[in-house]
Amino acid sequence: MPRGEQNGGPYDVDCSGVIARALERVQERASLAGRGKQALLAIRQIWQRLRNDPTHFGEPLYRLPALRLQIRSAVVAPIVVHFGVSEDRPLVFIQGMELLGKGDS
Repeated sequence: MPRGEQNGGPYDVDCSGVIARALERVQERASLAGRGKQALLAIRQIWQRLRNDPTHFGEPLYRLPALRLQIRSAVVAPIVVHFGVSEDRPLVFIQGMELLGKGDS
C-alpha cells in the first residue's frame, strides 16, 4: 500500500512533457467546443483526486506487476483520465487525458 494512503498525505502526480502538451490541447479543444470552463473544472477535480485519493478514484483496469503499478481510468465529464498508481510509493503517473465527445458528457 502506498505510504501516502496510509499516512493521509498527498501523492505526487507526474506526467511527461508530451502528456502535459496533450492536456493543453484537450483544454484548447474544449474551449473551441464551448466547454472550456467545464473542462477546466473537471481537470481541477481530477488533479485533486489524483493527489489525495487515486486508489479510490475511477476504475481499476489492470496491474503491471513488474512495475508494481495499478492502471486506472476515471471520468469527470467532459474529461477522461488514464493513470497508474504506484504500489510502493505515493506516486501517480498520468498516462493521458481525453475530451469526451459532445454526446458523451
